[in-house]
Amino acid sequence: MTTPIKNLTHTPSQSVVNVFASEAQAVQEAILSTLHDGRHFKVEAGAGAGKTSSLIEAVQGIIAHRHRYLPRRDQRVACITYTNVARDEIISRTDSSPYVYADTIHGFLWRLLSPFPRHLLRHLVELDAVKPKLEGRTSLDGYTVGYTTGFAKIDHETLHVQLAHNDLPALACKLFTLPKFRAIVADQFPVVFVDEYQDTPAGLAEALLGTPDEETRFRGPLCGFFGDHWQQIYDNVCGTITDPRLKPIIRRRNRRSERAVVDFLNSMRPELKQTANPRADQGSVTIYHTNDWAGTRLTHHQKGQIGWDAAHAARSWVLQDARTHHWRAEESVGIAAAQTVAPNTKILMLTHETIAGELGYQRLHKAFRRNESYVKKEDHIMAFFLDVLEPALLHHRNKRYGAMFDILGHRSLLTSPADKRTWAAVLHEIDETRETGTVGDVLDLCLKQRLFDGLSKIRERQQKSETPTDDGAQAAGDDKAKARAKEYQALRAVPYAQLLALHDHLGGGTPFATQHGVKGQEFDRVLTVISKGHTRFQIPEMLASYSRRHELTGKDQEAFVRARNLFYVACSRAKQHLALLFTARLDPAALDTLCAWVGSSRIHSLQFDGDSVMGGAPEASSAV
Repeated sequence: MTTPIKNLTHTPSQSVVNVFASEAQAVQEAILSTLHDGRHFKVEAGAGAGKTSSLIEAVQGIIAHRHRYLPRRDQRVACITYTNVARDEIISRTDSSPYVYADTIHGFLWRLLSPFPRHLLRHLVELDAVKPKLEGRTSLDGYTVGYTTGFAKIDHETLHVQLAHNDLPALACKLFTLPKFRAIVADQFPVVFVDEYQDTPAGLAEALLGTPDEETRFRGPLCGFFGDHWQQIYDNVCGTITDPRLKPIIRRRNRRSERAVVDFLNSMRPELKQTANPRADQGSVTIYHTNDWAGTRLTHHQKGQIGWDAAHAARSWVLQDARTHHWRAEESVGIAAAQTVAPNTKILMLTHETIAGELGYQRLHKAFRRNESYVKKEDHIMAFFLDVLEPALLHHRNKRYGAMFDILGHRSLLTSPADKRTWAAVLHEIDETRETGTVGDVLDLCLKQRLFDGLSKIRERQQKSETPTDDGAQAAGDDKAKARAKEYQALRAVPYAQLLALHDHLGGGTPFATQHGVKGQEFDRVLTVISKGHTRFQIPEMLASYSRRHELTGKDQEAFVRARNLFYVACSRAKQHLALLFTARLDPAALDTLCAWVGSSRIHSLQFDGDSVMGGAPEASSAV
């Protein structure tokens, strides 16, 4: 049980501190003072303001006065994060303190839930997503329960339930309604901090807070939420918290970006004005659009988008123009040269489709129904090629044979010159085929050889694609099986060189990334390309309706917020220079919004001769 912390005094630093340290200290003191009063709080801070730093500084303050916040030696402050990287950062910056428990949301929830299997099973049968798997049962009494990062499963033969990611938040929300459960959590973790709260599963933050009228003797932990609801870009997550019990604490200093970028973000978000570092340089924000392209624009999900050749030419020209006239970067030529400065320059695309087009693996992209199949290597074939074969071949070329055998899972020694010749011949043939053959050509060589294995799932996939089931009892799954077989055949026909291009991209060998994929990161120079292709993020439409944003309701408001948040995330990655290229048509209202934010002199209309870019005219002198 937690009680308000009294008689806590804060002694400000006697040294002269800069403006960043002053704000950081003020936020830390506000957090500690709020905990002292026994209240929950929310630290709301825009991009680059140091939300995670505030969390860590607050934890350090708690450790410094541990006996006030954690009365017993076995108690800890819990820090819930969204990623393993953030978790490790907290552990590192708090010197692996035994009084700090840092973990991902799911790791933290499983720690809390796993000691209560009977309660989990009792509430599990109430979840709509689980009911089809119960096969008519109303109880799971007598079953065991575990947790995996894979798929949820109920095995009625072994009486075992395997929970998955989505199950834990739903079950936690139910258990947090139980006063005694909340008291047990508070007994272990009197204080719980949630980093990037806007990305927590929907309902979880509210469940942590409990009901406003809960009994004092069963009071749960004191909660602190750190985040920014403008950076919510995923579905089915918290977004924002408006509970009146939360004391709002605002952090306004932008520690990341230079003045022009901060001014741009403030124009976009006047509700949360940020201040730049007084010593920051000016930086730049430059906007380019393609309204004057005279060709036939794309249709369907890419409606309003200029043609692929014109889009490629526009990206290349804009990157060079930005580097030469605005970024003052080292001399380079076009997209190819940008790849040599990938750590400092990032080109952000709206979809994986546009990146595939830019890097030349369009057929590979089109072979899959879901991006995750190849980007996250959920497909077994892609996982084998990218995580096994390619690293093994690289080790072979560098004569690191031990490492090669480790990856291939081959543990026996080479006992004769004949063994070496056999291995060399197989790997040489695979290596040569990679350069000119298809994915199917390389796959067949791998399946034919008998030197290494790890291909059982791929063999099964090939067999199923060649002999689809005719079992009438499985008719409901026929369409899925046919789709899988079609996907397999399409993948086999892809030139293996396109897989190599993807491998280079996923390994960080290119400057390209999706706008979703760089959340939480920062780069010196950013080119954000606003295209079509993602039906849920219509940024040109969002800009056109910006002046009447407060009038939007229902689905119009939801669509506006989704697009606004992604646009804000993409633009706020820039530390020094930001360039925006719109390859989708901009309505006059959208151009008016951008002109109000940066001025017409910073907006350039690209001039085309066919699909070639001939230059850029300032918006003030070009027709919209």
